[in-house]
Amino acid sequence: GDSKEEWYYIKVEGLGIWPGMVCPHYDRIQSNGSPRMEDFDQMLEQFGQYELGLGIDHNAALEVDGDDFRVVSIPGEAGSVPVISDNKEEDGTTFVPGVWLKYVDEEGIVQRKVCPRSGSLTDLLQDVNDPEKHILVDDRVDLCRKDNPLLRD
Repeated sequence: GDSKEEWYYIKVEGLGIWPGMVCPHYDRIQSNGSPRMEDFDQMLEQFGQYELGLGIDHNAALEVDGDDFRVVSIPGEAGSVPVISDNKEEDGTTFVPGVWLKYVDEEGIVQRKVCPRSGSLTDLLQDVNDPEKHILVDDRVDLCRKDNPLLRD
């Protein structure tokens, strides 16, 4: 039916490529009716100062090849990255799939900027003096794993 069950996000370890959190389907509305990008910002704020994040739209991907990266997306699909038309006959802004770089500043406010379409990973990644503080696992991970029927014996 139409019932929307309450649920919550938890922070889990990933592949260890990015020293922070990654939110796939960043531009989508969740099954609970909340915009995923808003939930992601709240989660970044929850973990505090200097937390890093990548918001990757539904029709986009961040491809890593050695020391370089590029953002790939499906042409003609909508996303969250604004593109202002240079064509004087077109009016307004369109939104294309892309990737957002996010971080929590000294005041605890989430800052964001559009990820460049390509470049060097060293330019993309911020210097992290203490990677452990960016890869904190949520206390609820063990409980979720225990409750997951796919992980039971």
